[in-house]
Amino acid sequence: MNGRNTMVVCSVGAAIALAALVAGGNTEVQKDQTSKTSEASVVTNDNGSVTRSFTECNVTTNGNMVTEHRRETRTTLDTEGNVLESSTSEYAQSYTACAGPVPFSLSSSSAQREEKPAGDADSFMGLKFGEVFEGSEFVSDPDEPTMLRAVFTPKKALAGFDDYYVYVTPKTHKVAKVCACAKEAVEPGARWRRHYLVEALEKRYGTWARLCSYTRPLYAFDIGSGRYVTACLAGASRDYETVLSGWDDAMLTAAADETEAARVEARKAAKEKRQQRVSDAAEAF
Repeated sequence: MNGRNTMVVCSVGAAIALAALVAGGNTEVQKDQTSKTSEASVVTNDNGSVTRSFTECNVTTNGNMVTEHRRETRTTLDTEGNVLESSTSEYAQSYTACAGPVPFSLSSSSAQREEKPAGDADSFMGLKFGEVFEGSEFVSDPDEPTMLRAVFTPKKALAGFDDYYVYVTPKTHKVAKVCACAKEAVEPGARWRRHYLVEALEKRYGTWARLCSYTRPLYAFDIGSGRYVTACLAGASRDYETVLSGWDDAMLTAAADETEAARVEARKAAKEKRQQRVSDAAEAF
């Protein structure tokens, strides 16, 4: 695992059973249910420092609403046992018993440093959704037929990533989707759920990762304002192992509208051209 030694101790509660109970529809049994899970880990980093983490997750339901709280405390010690860094993060979300979870808050505090506040959902990899992308080398992508694609260089690159793509609306060239791609899996030996990229995205956008595949480590993030991010950590495509993508639903719709408008114009132009050819031929006869 990239030269690091990890020791993990888990205490598994009844969260899965509680989720199944909630989904089952038996409201009398669901009332005032509570489950707790906790996980502790100790990681020896490449530089010899030690990071200790302790995570507690509480899930409660009253039969109608389900509330989840997660608290994570992380402390890093040097080789002599001195504290280099200590921070605590708390996440909370609430949702109805019959619906999926929707994050509603994120708060964090630190004993020796201030956590960077979660950013807004206006951008991904430094590009703002809806802004015009100034570039001339646009190409078509068969996987995204309603948009044009261009290569770009982010202001701050991600370690281990090879290529960066921006997808724009075909006529106005507004940013609709952004992708960061790595040919080799990034940190393949890590535990997927606690992969540093997943944790970084959770911190950046103040939301929780949702596993959305049974066969691949593919996580989704609802970052708000109709914008989303996905992180496929392994087996993303034929060309790339790890792919991070962020997109704006409104811009995807705009791209589809512009594509359809262009098709209508093309059909109209083709029809007019044919009519003109028929007229020219008739006059020649």
